[in-house]
Amino acid sequence: MKRILIHMPSRMEQHILSGSIFPIDRRLERLHGNIYLERNFIRHPSIAGARSVILPRHHLWVLFFEGQGAPHPWLCYMHMAQIRDEGDTVVIEDLYLDVIVERDGRWHLVDVDEFRAAIASGELTAEQVQVALKGLENACRVVEGAGGDLEAYLYETVALEGVGCKTS
Repeated sequence: MKRILIHMPSRMEQHILSGSIFPIDRRLERLHGNIYLERNFIRHPSIAGARSVILPRHHLWVLFFEGQGAPHPWLCYMHMAQIRDEGDTVVIEDLYLDVIVERDGRWHLVDVDEFRAAIASGELTAEQVQVALKGLENACRVVEGAGGDLEAYLYETVALEGVGCKTS
């Protein structure tokens, strides 16, 4: 399972425990229990940068990619994740299920095979499986509720407490 650590006080690094370290070089802030960040991608063939909306209560980490010289073909990539805000550090555990939303509004559930394999091997606990499924339910609500403007809908969710997808 991929684990990402975002160190809040320094506002400078996003750590991926695989050994990669990426600077959060544009923006990082907390808004009403959610987190918004922007960073550049260095030496990536098709992505220049990304804006992220991290919604811990909704078990979602949503990335909006900026293409190199042209719009990226995906509007966004939604990770179903277990997210713990530990004050100075935000811990994101990617729970394998992901939703890709294309620019034309179509969306696809991906990595189901990895999710099933993680369940079968015991890598995911019963609680993590439930968190992933709740995140997927929330992702579907976000896509449906956005009315065609997913990015604005999510930014509004971050900026205003209680706006956007509701936990049930």
